[in-house]
Amino acid sequence: MSRQSRAAALFTHPLLWTALLIAVLPFVAGANPFAGQGGFVDIATTMIIFGLFASGFNLLFGHVGELSFGHAMFFTLGAYVTALYTKGFNVQVLGLTLQHGAAGNMVIALVLSLIFALLWAWLLARIIVPRSSGIYFSMITLAFAQVIFFITYRWNELTGGEDGMQSIARPQIFGIEWMNSSAHFYWFAAAVVFVTLCVLYWIINSPFGSVLHAIRENKQRARFLGYDVDKFRVNAFVLSAAFPAVAGWLWTYFQQAINPDAGSIEYSGNVVMMSLLGGSQTFLGPILGAALYHELQNGVSQATKYWEAWIGVVFVVFVLIGPRGIMGLIDDVRHYGIANAVRRLFSRRARVQTDLVEELPPLDEPVASEVSR
Repeated sequence: MSRQSRAAALFTHPLLWTALLIAVLPFVAGANPFAGQGGFVDIATTMIIFGLFASGFNLLFGHVGELSFGHAMFFTLGAYVTALYTKGFNVQVLGLTLQHGAAGNMVIALVLSLIFALLWAWLLARIIVPRSSGIYFSMITLAFAQVIFFITYRWNELTGGEDGMQSIARPQIFGIEWMNSSAHFYWFAAAVVFVTLCVLYWIINSPFGSVLHAIRENKQRARFLGYDVDKFRVNAFVLSAAFPAVAGWLWTYFQQAINPDAGSIEYSGNVVMMSLLGGSQTFLGPILGAALYHELQNGVSQATKYWEAWIGVVFVVFVLIGPRGIMGLIDDVRHYGIANAVRRLFSRRARVQTDLVEELPPLDEPVASEVSR
């Protein structure tokens, strides 16, 4: 590979752009250039945490082709396990007293969050993945997510019920309350998110990820090639639960509180929207989608109390004119130029014409049959 090729590959590497996005977000997120306001660090923190959440969901949705309407259950499991470990609990279960004192070790909280989320994901995957696909898979994941939601909502003694759990202390580093600052916590969360996304990038671009892409494109053909499709789908489902769990761990420390809404269908639906906005079959798409969604939420909510309706309108329009998301639009500009990319947004005929120009050989080139003669 030439030096120019290596430089181009480095410049277009998704992890480089992920790092750059994370680095600039606290300075631009929520900014109002007309009022001279700078960025809001808390909005940027929300963006990167949900970017990680959406990226984990997208491992299953964008790279396997299975739509889950219940991935918020892994987010809320990670969040509640962290909260319960940090604050402690004392609860009666089947006549037994289960109790745990308050603790501040964030590494143990993270490990416990991952263990609970992965075990629950493995149990669900063994039950539902071999028996369902498509809309049935989506509805079953939604049903199990509602189970977790109602447990957190109704079990007042353990989870605080509707009010949730409050006053959760942020962890100390070497006895120093360094993360009580919003800016400090952002950079801590940014480091965790970036390292976790590096792991996700490695998974997607490994031979395992290539098999997932083959399953997404054609399950039957993947079976004919000798792959155990259900086994790969189970593994992908379990892996996709790890990233929302880490996001839930971060979210609990960031908010210093957690309530049952974190496991609601609204949170599951939001990450679907984020993935589609950014581009579901790309690595960077869900991260961009999460940033765009929360930027819209912040801006529109300041203008009207009906901000959810307006975001819904924006989402519908965006999906209709750019179904491949932001990354799809960027790819169109790179392939066809700005003028043709804009034409493709609004004209079906333009999309067909530009696709034909790319796929068919020029008229002055001999076709394969003439060459064979």
